[in-house]
Amino acid sequence: MKKFLYKLEDISKKVFKQLSGLKEEDFQTALGIEFRKNKIDFMREAGLEVFYDNHPISLHELDFLVPPCMDLKEPIIIETKVNSAIAEDHRQQLRNYLRSAAKNDNAIIKKIKTGLILNFKKNEVFTESVRQRKETQDIEIEVWTYEKNKFTQQFSNKKIEEKS
Repeated sequence: MKKFLYKLEDISKKVFKQLSGLKEEDFQTALGIEFRKNKIDFMREAGLEVFYDNHPISLHELDFLVPPCMDLKEPIIIETKVNSAIAEDHRQQLRNYLRSAAKNDNAIIKKIKTGLILNFKKNEVFTESVRQRKETQDIEIEVWTYEKNKFTQQFSNKKIEEKS
């Protein structure tokens, strides 16, 4: 998964540099363009039934479903966010998706055990003494797995430094 994560970081940085300050849908579209350029197969807005007590209760759309590629051995969910930080409700959304994936009839979705939250983050810091605006730009990534009724955080990168 490391190779895939490094590629995702690079792609995400490129997208963020050009689209900083735009909507989540714009980031998703640009990510899709970059995935195609980099020959990363994906499905956007794939339907996932969410279950309660083994009963389907609603249909949700995954931002991205990436089948095995590069060093990914199983399909993975990518949920994109544009927020000041990855929040607990983002994690809960991903946990609900992962918990429900195994109960879906679709053969690909049924195999999903891993999900990723990709947050395009922008903070503006105003310095009173100098009266200038400083912007810090971050991309946050968290990777979670769900196996044997247990969630485990596999990876967290709160700040990806810009390469010089």
